[in-house]
Amino acid sequence: MATVELKNVRKTFGRNVIAVDRLDLEVNNKEFMVLVGPSGCGKSTILRMIAGLERMDEGEIFIDGKVVNDVPARDRDIAMVFQNYALYPHMTAYQNMAFGLKLRKYPQAEIGKRVREAAEILSISRFLNRKPKALSGGESQRVAVGRAIVRKPKVFLFDEPLSNLDAKLRVQMRTELSKLHARLKATIIYVTHDQLEAMTMGERIAVVRDGLLQQVDQPLQLYRRPINKFVAGFIGSPTMNFIEGAIEGSEDSLVFDEGQLKIEIPPRCHKSLSRYIGDPLIFGLRPEDIHYLDPAKSGQETAEISATVDVVEPMGNETFLHLIAGKSHLVASTTASVLPQLGEKIELTLDLSRAHFFDKETELSLL
Repeated sequence: MATVELKNVRKTFGRNVIAVDRLDLEVNNKEFMVLVGPSGCGKSTILRMIAGLERMDEGEIFIDGKVVNDVPARDRDIAMVFQNYALYPHMTAYQNMAFGLKLRKYPQAEIGKRVREAAEILSISRFLNRKPKALSGGESQRVAVGRAIVRKPKVFLFDEPLSNLDAKLRVQMRTELSKLHARLKATIIYVTHDQLEAMTMGERIAVVRDGLLQQVDQPLQLYRRPINKFVAGFIGSPTMNFIEGAIEGSEDSLVFDEGQLKIEIPPRCHKSLSRYIGDPLIFGLRPEDIHYLDPAKSGQETAEISATVDVVEPMGNETFLHLIAGKSHLVASTTASVLPQLGEKIELTLDLSRAHFFDKETELSLL
């Protein structure tokens, strides 16, 4: 397999639309890298430039250490799986998987061997004589992946391959693709707008926003140590709670003041935040770090607040409580069996050991 490296890559459409802006990204050999971001952020354009389907305006792309800027797509030794699968409707699954090898003049025996091996890996041997119209979405997706596998390329590119599947099948196929990566030990670059897909599949995740790379890290590091407010809000479901306010007090005793809600800042944050006294900041805390009040668990790393229940969303194994605290709207995640009523006032504990603070202007993390 191979490494993939993008250096100072830039792509514009027309005069005013910057799709990708000065991108630097390195994908390691045999790594499963996920590009994630909202629709229109440039992640599919990045994939198409790596594949050679889109020319970039500036920068360099390296595959296996060699610059491929001027190498045609067919010669880059890359296989791409598209969102719509792009299967030929008049061909059987076998013929679709074999088509690329036939174009490259592989012997018939070798083609048959590779197709059968890929079909076995993907559990689609019994579908090889069917045409796409006789296949389900999941089966079509497997055929599209199989077509890529038989080529044994240096790099696999996946462009939102699960977005056309229903929720249950997406979960199943996430697992199948992760197992496939472990079996093939392939270099995979996978594009999705679904942060849950990114978190469960990627060895590392690159978060993209408006053509700009925000952060690249392992999934749990992105979740626990987001570099800015955008990453903090995009990674995680439900999204992180954000409260606008300002820091008050002195270096030894700091309080985050929302206007009506005051939260004492734990000592571990004093050194980092004391320089921002009087400045507008954003306080961030994830829903699972808001709990029903338990005095036995109170301490330096907790704060107590009162909130009014606005909406209750039972999700089965957990329930999301939409709350009004001070002037702010919060979401808490709870597994409690007894749920509060709408309009009820409840007492809560905030786990400040997991709190985040962001500069209101730059949105960068301050901790």
